[in-house]
Amino acid sequence: MRRVVLMAACALAASGAAQPASAQRTRYQAEAEIERLLEDARSYYDNLELDLADRSLERAIRLGERFEVKTRALAEVYLQRGVLAHVRDKNENAAVEDFTEALRIDPSVRLDPLISTPSLDRLFDRATQSVGGASAGRGEQSSGDIVHDPIRRARSGEKLPITIEIGPSLNRDVFRVFLFFRSARNDQVQKVEMLPASGHSFAGEIPGRFVAGSSLSYYIVAEDRLQRPVGGVASARDPIVVQVTGDALAGLDEMPTGSSLGGGDDDDGGGKRHFVTLTLSVGTGVGFITDRATPQNQKSANIRPGAALAPFHTLVELDFWATERFGLGAYGRIQIVEFAHLEGGRLKFKALDADGHALVLRVGGGVGRVRHLVDLGGFLDTTLEGPYHYTLGASYQYAFNDTLSLAITPDFVHLIGDSPSFHFDLNAGLVIGF
Repeated sequence: MRRVVLMAACALAASGAAQPASAQRTRYQAEAEIERLLEDARSYYDNLELDLADRSLERAIRLGERFEVKTRALAEVYLQRGVLAHVRDKNENAAVEDFTEALRIDPSVRLDPLISTPSLDRLFDRATQSVGGASAGRGEQSSGDIVHDPIRRARSGEKLPITIEIGPSLNRDVFRVFLFFRSARNDQVQKVEMLPASGHSFAGEIPGRFVAGSSLSYYIVAEDRLQRPVGGVASARDPIVVQVTGDALAGLDEMPTGSSLGGGDDDDGGGKRHFVTLTLSVGTGVGFITDRATPQNQKSANIRPGAALAPFHTLVELDFWATERFGLGAYGRIQIVEFAHLEGGRLKFKALDADGHALVLRVGGGVGRVRHLVDLGGFLDTTLEGPYHYTLGASYQYAFNDTLSLAITPDFVHLIGDSPSFHFDLNAGLVIGF
């Protein structure tokens, strides 16, 4: 009897020890599955399969709730769901709630600079304020995260050393650190890798040739082994601005604002830099012909000067962008019905580029003619105005994504030559960026 009791006690003890071990294995499995679902969601998001991304994120959150997981991966799941809520559903409150939950799980999580926008940054700032970390949302100094003493002044032509200290809570996740900077004299954002120094610090430097003009701007991004941002100092939208002294030509450039480091007025790169754009448009127009206009079929008929329609045309534009704001290109305007063509070159200046909206000013000139429709008292004829012209205009553009935009463009065309005319076009089309 005593032997039977002893064996039963041993069996109960073994069972009790096995249950925690089994629970621990199940928890590890849940954490691994959450990481896999997070990677699936990011891949779906990059491919614009937003519904599939949402399903993967929901499954990951349910696993986290069931097994009481509080890992960085789960925090990034909430972060990704917040981005999705804003981008797909336009639900700012849901985005802030998810960002807040992500910060509660892991206060060091950050928005990915590659997908962040000014509106997402604003919502993330609201979330950080709700959990008591207003500056962390912008990647600035935070206790236990990244410590950096911002540099505010530098001497023109002298290299500028930059150092940061990685806190213990973040050090295990950091694999590489990059320094991004832009001089007021150079429209391009430069990138250098910061190298490990003593302890948990990283060091890099801005070469002296970029320390020029009236100022420069910089920010820092720390990445893990999967090239995901895990922390940083400042951001493309809100960088650290350094005053440069000792440059005799400093007054010839402008002070870059925080947003200018990312290349737009309010976007941090959210927007992708395009070097070539192709615009395909259709449009209509109206001109004001003079008594020098000649009917093409009834050449002896009298024409009454005044407004005359140019009902339909296509417009093709190919532009090369030397900088993010200045472009030079060629265009061709073709009237298909009663054929006529106009072509030339054009300079373009991007006066505004903020959160998907852009305003592009344009000026150019060339050769060719515009055909206008005239009423000769009972029957219609056309005239050809030109053959030289200059043109002024402005184009409003709305970006659907990094490649495709909608463009609405009014243009003024002053036709000069044997048959002059003041002409106005209204075009609508698509801009494809490369």
